[in-house]
Amino acid sequence: MSDFVLAGTGSRSLRTAPRGLQVEAMHLCTERVAQRVLEHGSRLVVMSGMAEGFDELLARVALRQGVRLWCVIPSKSYLRHYWGRNSLLERDRLAEAGEIVGQAWKVTYVAEQILGTTALKVDGLHINFHRNLFMTDAADDFVVWDPTSAGTAHCVKAIRQAGKWRDDMVIGPESLSRADMLPIGIVSGTPAPPEAMDRSR
Repeated sequence: MSDFVLAGTGSRSLRTAPRGLQVEAMHLCTERVAQRVLEHGSRLVVMSGMAEGFDELLARVALRQGVRLWCVIPSKSYLRHYWGRNSLLERDRLAEAGEIVGQAWKVTYVAEQILGTTALKVDGLHINFHRNLFMTDAADDFVVWDPTSAGTAHCVKAIRQAGKWRDDMVIGPESLSRADMLPIGIVSGTPAPPEAMDRSR
């Protein structure tokens, strides 16, 4: 039987959200992955785009549950840029990213391995969005956190266009059910509690 690929997409700003929101996301994500383990067993592969925030959380949840992790990274320079000097936590987290990627079952660099380029834009589209398109094509199911954030919204649009969308893919935040503006859009000055996303916890 072929593998069943569960991909995730969600807001980077979850990484600097209040601890309560991070914990909510961790529990909901863990429940969804555990549910797919029950349904698909060893066939399950979890695919993470390796952004800080929800992608990071999903990758850690997969490793905790012993599920094969497939890291789909926009380019070989992506981690140095977004987990290094441009980390949302304003410190170099490249070693943390490397620790996750080092435990992955599979790693794909979309620019170099799929598109055969080192350019940041291809056909007018930033390489990060090409990562989203690759994941959309390769995945069987998705788990979504905060579909209104910019990068996530692009991925959601691609999922819809591929005919793979279901409303139950969205696991949170809970405020979506009240049609409120999401509380994690503003990150400046917000404490950055690491506990919810630290693999050691």
